[in-house]
Amino acid sequence: MVDRTTTTHMRRGTLSICGGLLIVCCALEARAQSAAPDPAVPTEGAPVSEELELLKEEETVSIATRHEQPISQSPSHVYVITDEDIRHSGAADIPTILRRVPGLDVMQVTGADFNVSARGDNQLFANKILVMIDGRSIYIDGQGLVFWKSLPVTLPEIKRIEVLKGPASVVYGFNAFDGVINIITKSAQEMKGTTLQFGGGELGTISSAAVQAGSAGKLDYRLSIGHDQNQQWRNNDALAFRSNKLNVQTQYNFSGDATLRVAGGLIDTNRFDGPVSNVQIPRSQFNQAYTDVHYQYRNFSVRGW
Repeated sequence: MVDRTTTTHMRRGTLSICGGLLIVCCALEARAQSAAPDPAVPTEGAPVSEELELLKEEETVSIATRHEQPISQSPSHVYVITDEDIRHSGAADIPTILRRVPGLDVMQVTGADFNVSARGDNQLFANKILVMIDGRSIYIDGQGLVFWKSLPVTLPEIKRIEVLKGPASVVYGFNAFDGVINIITKSAQEMKGTTLQFGGGELGTISSAAVQAGSAGKLDYRLSIGHDQNQQWRNNDALAFRSNKLNVQTQYNFSGDATLRVAGGLIDTNRFDGPVSNVQIPRSQFNQAYTDVHYQYRNFSVRGW
């Protein structure tokens, strides 16, 4: 005959031993897992993958606060179009490139006349968005508009386009009510050598550019020429737009952090089907010339154009 009390004590002892073994096994397994390296986190000294390197790269913008800063620290929503995006787009002009920006309204009235705005405020003679090239306004005060097809820059020269949608008059002035577009060009060092670009399409579209950039001692230079043209929509035998561009930019690098940049150019638009008003489509011919002088020493700068 077996004593029930003895049997109960033996069962309790067995359960205690099994429970202790389970606790020890769980503790050992937890220590092993914590000691094993996480495959998702690179260990010190290990080569970093290309994907992580791409995540580290962050675009810098200057349109929101007028000085360079990472786009994640920008106080306003900024959309950036890079030079790679421009090459892949196959666009022949800047307004066509801007069609990819969400919330930006691009309206083409003729083969030459464009109107660009934001926040649903687009119309003929739209003038509520500020357009700049390297921080220099290209708004034509006398006529109160921007000739989008005759901007004084060729497509290969563009480094990136920054678009700020929304009121920015506090920072930029009167005609930045709907937003700001800043076209930033490449430096002579970034375009060193010769660059040729030619494109064509329907309606007699031709877009061509040639850029020569280099340096001589402390002087950097960039010279570009361009020719663009296309035919009318209503008459394929007549030109809607034709222009020739010449741009020169030089920069002298003084000892220390001082630089002096002098730029200038001429745009000869001898055929322009527009700008369109409510009742007529005029045919215009005009020339535009500009000069830009900028001296900078560290955080101090003086500029005039």
